Amino acid sequence: MSHNPDNLIRLLTLARKISTREGFVDEYLDRLPNAPTCGDAYWSVEDDHETIFGRTRYNGHDTFKTVLSKWNKIRRKT
Repeated sequence: MSHNPDNLIRLLTLARKISTREGFVDEYLDRLPNAPTCGDAYWSVEDDHETIFGRTRYNGHDTFKTVLSKWNKIRRKT
């Protein structure tokens, strides 16, 4: 992990957000427009999650796609 103070502050701020499913998805959607692929956007968030919490949140991009699909279905119902 980088000991750059700006990066540490960024990670601390991000920790609260990506610790929840909704926050993880929201961060993914925030990064999506600037990522070359959906997978790149996912892995950038997952890498930050692993740096902060010492483990990945999901077992890979395919698992996350399932979570995202369920999240979208719930969101459309409201």
